Amino acid sequence: MGELERILREGAALHDSGQYDEALNLYDEAVGRWPTLALLWNNRGNTLLEMGFFDQAAKSYQQALLLAPTLHDSRVALATCLQAQGKLHEALVECAKVLRAAPDHAEAHWNYSLLLLLQGNYAAGFREYEWRWKKRRFTSPVRAFTEPRWNGGPLTGQTILIYAEQGLGDTIQFCRYLPLLVERGAQVMFECHHPLKALMQTLGNGITVLAFGDPLPFFDCQAPLLSLPFLMNSTQETTPCDVPYLAPPPERLPFWQSVLPPRSGRRIGLCWSGKSYPDPGRSCPPELLTPLGTVAGAAYVSLQIGCESVKPPVALMDLTMLVQDFADTAALLEQLDLVITIDTAVAHLAGALGKQTWLLLPFAPDWRWGLERSDCPWYPTMRLFRQQEAGDWSQVVAELLSELNRLICRH
Repeated sequence: MGELERILREGAALHDSGQYDEALNLYDEAVGRWPTLALLWNNRGNTLLEMGFFDQAAKSYQQALLLAPTLHDSRVALATCLQAQGKLHEALVECAKVLRAAPDHAEAHWNYSLLLLLQGNYAAGFREYEWRWKKRRFTSPVRAFTEPRWNGGPLTGQTILIYAEQGLGDTIQFCRYLPLLVERGAQVMFECHHPLKALMQTLGNGITVLAFGDPLPFFDCQAPLLSLPFLMNSTQETTPCDVPYLAPPPERLPFWQSVLPPRSGRRIGLCWSGKSYPDPGRSCPPELLTPLGTVAGAAYVSLQIGCESVKPPVALMDLTMLVQDFADTAALLEQLDLVITIDTAVAHLAGALGKQTWLLLPFAPDWRWGLERSDCPWYPTMRLFRQQEAGDWSQVVAELLSELNRLICRH
């Protein structure tokens, strides 16, 4: 094995195992020795991108493209860096360059779709979003059925299987479309993650809920859940936004009413951290939320699961060890006056329940929260608090603190 081949393999292994500092050191040394090798600059960019160094990653990809202009994956990754820096127009231009040269490049279509959706162009964005199934390493498996894929046509008298995909938050957000299929005359079977099954059974009549792995009865046609906005011609203006469209199962409420102590102020649910992958920005260091503890009349309830070793930012009532599934979470949320959360499934659930929700967003937010606006087209009871600079939560917390004091004084 040659020296260069060894470095490429070792760098890829370090990157794949999450040893980004070591991988970057290796690539920095390698580009000094082989400065005209585009693949090294590309791989170096990949590691910098994973580390969140978007400006440096963009420069590395630009060097790769200077050496090899047809390295389409580098250009798509460059678009990701530009989006993270708030340079949306430049990101769209880079994706468009790839699609002109390689019209079937699924990763370019995927990035292009996210940029269009972020801008609020839902009609074009959801059309491009259909390319997700051809993307490498897409988070959900491609399903093989003998029954035909629904094409958006008449459904009267038919049974349609809709299956969830991607994350729990995606399922909570997009299940709102299922009652619309019932209105079109369909019997709906909905296959979803097991922790969501009891909650999804509150969607209403005409919808049978199954967990992944349950036997599938007969159905006439099928479609993945996040294709429904495209198949039903949703735009930002026609997004179904009536809330609540989910509810805690009534039999869960007495328990959660009994375990919470009598009110000693406004009950406020707090969640500060989500999964780091695929978006490490969906987390606010808990110590930055410490000023919330100075608000008189606020009684905080933890909605943060899986952070037992982390010191909470304020005095919290923590009952999360009693939560068995999302039906329990919904019943707990029903006891609260306000939910303050990072971008997690909790945010979607609170919005779907019609709870007053304050959402903390990073500088480069997920597409569904749009740009600049403080309201949300998906959840009318949600208010968005946005970073003005990448990584800076201080301004967000200051705004949050001011609004919380105002809210409690008003009540």
